[in-house]
Amino acid sequence: MSLRLENRNALITGGASGIGRATAIRFAEEGANVFVADRNLDGAEQTAAAVRKLGRKAIAHQVDTSDEAQVDAMVERCVKELGSVDILLAAAGVSHSRYGAGPSTFAQPLVVEKAFEDWRKVLSINLDGVFLTDRAVARAMIKAGKGGRIINIASGAAKLPIPGASDYCVSKAGVWMLSKVLAVELAQYNITANAIGPGFIDTPMTADIQRDTESWREWLRRVPLGRIGQPVDVANTALFLASDEGRYYTGSLLHPDGGIVMQ
Repeated sequence: MSLRLENRNALITGGASGIGRATAIRFAEEGANVFVADRNLDGAEQTAAAVRKLGRKAIAHQVDTSDEAQVDAMVERCVKELGSVDILLAAAGVSHSRYGAGPSTFAQPLVVEKAFEDWRKVLSINLDGVFLTDRAVARAMIKAGKGGRIINIASGAAKLPIPGASDYCVSKAGVWMLSKVLAVELAQYNITANAIGPGFIDTPMTADIQRDTESWREWLRRVPLGRIGQPVDVANTALFLASDEGRYYTGSLLHPDGGIVMQ
């Protein structure tokens, strides 16, 4: 049986952990070479090592996706090292402005209390970074003339307003709309653009949130399937969109979320 991504090259941002790492491994299992990019180079190296164990080529690369020059250099290196970018998974993102600084809660400042600096930090990573990555990859795909797949990680928060998470919700709604605009603009080049809106997934981003609190239990009660999702659930959705099975999807937002959104 042939592999679904055999002889294809994938670029994954946010590849050091969570959804990015799970997708890198899942893509490699289906035959893809993977360019693993992240701000955390050690984590990216670990993901690349896991890909190589599966017999695929892998390159780890450090990048700040909110920096235009770094993003352009990342894509240039990917094309130079692998020969092309056939698939993009733009998964780099943060849940809030202080993500990674220690344990947090679901309670974040409301709009009337939110600092503009915090708002801009989340938007610069979650939306500006996806725009810069999509743009650089789309340019490379158009130049290569072979078509391609752009997959952006949005969130169920693109549709569901969450008090205290205005910056996160708006950034993810922007990712969804960006994906739809790209779908229209890039169709002539046989490049599809889709987004994935995960629900409550067990990643370092949710591990950052204090467990066994009433807020945590309340979030779990919102999941009809009654459990937190796994990164591979999102990776399998990305695999579908990247494979020939998903070739007639563009401009879509798919929700591996246990039923939270349902619309």
